[in-house]
Amino acid sequence: MSILRNLSILKTPSVEEPRNETLYDQRLTYHNQGHGTSKACLGNFHNLKASLEALFYKYEKDCKDGEEEQRQLKHPYITEQKGINTTLLNKSETLGGFIEHQSKLENQIEKLQQDKINVRRNPIDYGIEVNARSSVKFWIGLFLLLPISAYIFIFYISTSYSGFFRNFDPSIDLFGGIFYPQALTEAYKDGILEIGFIVFIPFVFFGLGYLIHMFQQNKGILKFFKIGMLYVITFLFDAILAYLIEGKLYDLDKVYGDPNFSVSYALTSPGFWVIIFAGFVSYLIWGLVFDFIMKEHADRDKIQVFLSSLNAEINNKKKLLIVQIAKIDTLRDIIDKLKIRSAELDNIIDGFIFPIKNYKNNSSQYLQGWQHFITSELSMGQRHKDDLLLKCSEQYDLHIDELGLNNFNNQNKIYLKSS
Repeated sequence: MSILRNLSILKTPSVEEPRNETLYDQRLTYHNQGHGTSKACLGNFHNLKASLEALFYKYEKDCKDGEEEQRQLKHPYITEQKGINTTLLNKSETLGGFIEHQSKLENQIEKLQQDKINVRRNPIDYGIEVNARSSVKFWIGLFLLLPISAYIFIFYISTSYSGFFRNFDPSIDLFGGIFYPQALTEAYKDGILEIGFIVFIPFVFFGLGYLIHMFQQNKGILKFFKIGMLYVITFLFDAILAYLIEGKLYDLDKVYGDPNFSVSYALTSPGFWVIIFAGFVSYLIWGLVFDFIMKEHADRDKIQVFLSSLNAEINNKKKLLIVQIAKIDTLRDIIDKLKIRSAELDNIIDGFIFPIKNYKNNSSQYLQGWQHFITSELSMGQRHKDDLLLKCSEQYDLHIDELGLNNFNNQNKIYLKSS
């Protein structure tokens, strides 16, 4: 039917029925109207259809014209809309703050990205003092350090094996006692412990050199004591190796009547000091070059360290930006849903609410009045009466179905404002 165009069925809050008159009076009025109309047309069920339609049109018009009744029916929706508008205002302010924070994070990320480019061009602008020749010094130092490291590796492998495991023969001279080309091969034949000892012992000295460099980074007088102790330990170890090797060489040349090899003799032996300085001096040189390289590397690496800090800060800002964008998207979804509901409420408030339950109650009373005349006053056989009463009931059900009011579980039906 045309009167049902532009209607929308929504879940409605429970509302109180307006009471301009008592429920009993309403029912009695509609009952009497049905009785009177039925009496006028002798209960004809065809007339019932037109009467019900007229009844609905009048009831609908009364609902539209009843401002006070509509105000009461729309009161829950008006209250809901006020709450939504307040919530929308608060959410919009919160969204503005979120967007402002997002923009701030994006600007910070963009600036950090620009800093990554500018720091390479003008490091001094970022408080980074870089020696232009530091890279050259670094590569020269590294070029010197590698062969010195190889020398120390060979020296300590040879002297350690000669001092602790090797058996000398009379043809061995001082140089042959220090450097022994077959040290690794012979140690391998002697066993896994021997080969492990002489292979790893050079790394002890490299470790001592690294510790000296690390202690030099410290502040205070204590660092000098620690560095001095490391030098003493290295010197003593070289002295032990020199004493063992020089002692073995002395025993080869010893003749009857010569005194036993002793510390005092070793201190006066040139070979003893040659072995010490061949190791200890090279170790000192290695430590100084290593410390120089590390300092030059730190100088040339200042920019890289600064870039690493920028990258870490950028990654942190990006994580915060992702969280912020997720908050904004969630809040926008909430605001969109609230706006949709607010628009629905606008249409409800601008439209009108039809109290279905009231109409069905009143129209059923109208039907009962109609049927009451047929039952009590119309002169015809009982069989014809029953048939007419059934047709009247069917006509009423058809009327309710055509209006689409039979499938409603709610108190009211909402007719939205026409677009």
